[in-house]
Amino acid sequence: MRIIGSVLSEEIGWLWPIFFIRALIRKRSIFKSTHWAEQRGVEAEFANRLCISTSIYLGLVERLGKDRAFEVMRRILVPIGCEEQLDNVDSLGVADKRGMDRLRAFYDFMGKGGVGSFVERTIIRKSNDVFHYEGRRCFFDRFYRELGMPELTKLFCEVDTEFFAEAFPEFRFHRGDSLENTVAYGKDHCVFIFERRDSESVELANTGQASERITAPV
Repeated sequence: MRIIGSVLSEEIGWLWPIFFIRALIRKRSIFKSTHWAEQRGVEAEFANRLCISTSIYLGLVERLGKDRAFEVMRRILVPIGCEEQLDNVDSLGVADKRGMDRLRAFYDFMGKGGVGSFVERTIIRKSNDVFHYEGRRCFFDRFYRELGMPELTKLFCEVDTEFFAEAFPEFRFHRGDSLENTVAYGKDHCVFIFERRDSESVELANTGQASERITAPV
């Protein structure tokens, strides 16, 4: 709520709470329009939560136009997504783990109760230095495509880039030859590749000086 309030107040001004209340009301009808409204379980609960992003986006499009609304949503969704994922890492109780053990613990955790539990993930390669997997049936792609706003999926690709760089500085996260190797950009699967950095790169990453934290283009 802190991030949403800060961004909306900058864009809308003191009337932003009214805008947000209307978005909450609209969220209910949006969720009822999806097929998840007839379901129960973790995926349906996640869809219900995510409907607030579509409601806010629609309201912003009406006020600011689509291009500006998308940029505002970037300022909302990317930091919120990163914070939530970092909280997930903290909740694992893996402070004593490093490197691949910590990364794999997060991968397993997301497969049990997070988004990874209702998408398809295939491990391509795993070693002490490289962890490469592919994702299919991306939930964000299915969700936003059903509601007619697939462009918002790209913002969660950006969350990956920002989050993995901060949470796992021992590794360089990339998607092969392009950050656009995801379903959000028309590919049939998403690529996730983690390669261990050398000791100097890890030190730079930990001090925020590394240049790897780039944002996927839209």
